[in-house]
Amino acid sequence: MSKVIEFEQQNANAAAIDIGSKKIFVCWDGITVKSYETFTGSYKQCIDELRANGVQRVCMEATGIYWIALHQMLEEAGMEVCLVNPKEVKQVKGRKTDVKDACWIQKMFSAGLVRQSYIPAGKLKELRMMIREREDIIGMGSTYVNKMQKALELMNIKLTEVICQINGASGIRMIEAIINGERNKEKLLALCHVSIREKKADAVLNALEGHYNESWLFLLEQNLILWKVHQKQLLRIDKRIEALLGDLEQGRQFVASEYKAKPVRHHKPMITDLHQKLLNIYGVDANCIPGITDYTLLKLLGEVGADMSRFPTVKHFVSWCGLCPGHNQSGSKSRKSKMKNHSNAGQTFREVAQALLNSKYIAIGAFIRKLKSRKEARIAIKAGARKIATAFYNLLTKGAQYIEQGIHKYEQQLKEREQKYLQKMALKYGMKFVEIQSLK
Repeated sequence: MSKVIEFEQQNANAAAIDIGSKKIFVCWDGITVKSYETFTGSYKQCIDELRANGVQRVCMEATGIYWIALHQMLEEAGMEVCLVNPKEVKQVKGRKTDVKDACWIQKMFSAGLVRQSYIPAGKLKELRMMIREREDIIGMGSTYVNKMQKALELMNIKLTEVICQINGASGIRMIEAIINGERNKEKLLALCHVSIREKKADAVLNALEGHYNESWLFLLEQNLILWKVHQKQLLRIDKRIEALLGDLEQGRQFVASEYKAKPVRHHKPMITDLHQKLLNIYGVDANCIPGITDYTLLKLLGEVGADMSRFPTVKHFVSWCGLCPGHNQSGSKSRKSKMKNHSNAGQTFREVAQALLNSKYIAIGAFIRKLKSRKEARIAIKAGARKIATAFYNLLTKGAQYIEQGIHKYEQQLKEREQKYLQKMALKYGMKFVEIQSLK
């Protein structure tokens, strides 16, 4: 006679929903499964029947964007909703159907075997969507920048070789003048910023000597127009983000700035008094952390929020960001596993660490370079990102400000650590460690 194995119930009165584009499958007892269409009226009927069956908690997969509308309706109906990563609730391979998925998710959720994904509430949810949309628009706009570069290259105009970016103020002014028929190199150079005219005048003049073609000029003009459309959309998104930040700032205490806001080099949000708004929302000045700018804090606010109470320790936070060291052991062997980025927040911390890689005065930059000399670059950047994430968590939870000791202090600590190791090894083998003063 086969024996039935039961899980200990952790979540009573729980249901599970498997979501698709056309139908959803709902299970509230681990056995019975009912399907509904994905229309709003069908969702309302589903919620009424869940209430009738005494369901208080619902678990659902994060399938594309199909879950968002139902998630919001369930929350508004007063139910506790747990959103989970589909990878963590997979069925046994070869036995997958939507009906079985719904039963399996309900059993796992009732037993407390699933991890809930973080979904920001209220205005924070809208802010996250706006910030992600902003990033998408920037990515789409970069396509037209690349096409402008291609059109210039087709005419052998080498602006991309002599200025940092052709979509900067100087580059756009020169491109507009070229489209309008200006061919005088001296006049085009005069449109550049004074720093370019002083340092790169000869290089720019040589780069502007091109072989013009009407078709390539037409392509250049079309892509410039489309790029400008995306810039206008960015301004509209920024205004919406500014309004959402204003709502989040309501009722918060004024926080005085202790550190000067770092400049944002690329894609700076056009938001009035962004620095002060973020100070008031976070309650602390995070500009003390190396590499963290107001734009970084804005992206982290959308992805993480300002409340860290859901992370019991800093290890939980860096694990959620996907910045923990990999651990894949079988027997006595530790195997390499493919590094994956598990969250947008982790990717943001990685970008900050990447920017610090070539820093001359910051200790974390020296740490990343030292680790890079022994490991792969991606491992070193991940380790640096972990340090930045740790400083961010400690600042928001404990108010512990990050104090930059500088690269010389870090190098001195490394020297002292190595000396202690050498002294230990000398003592182990019955030798004496003697420091030789450098000869002048």
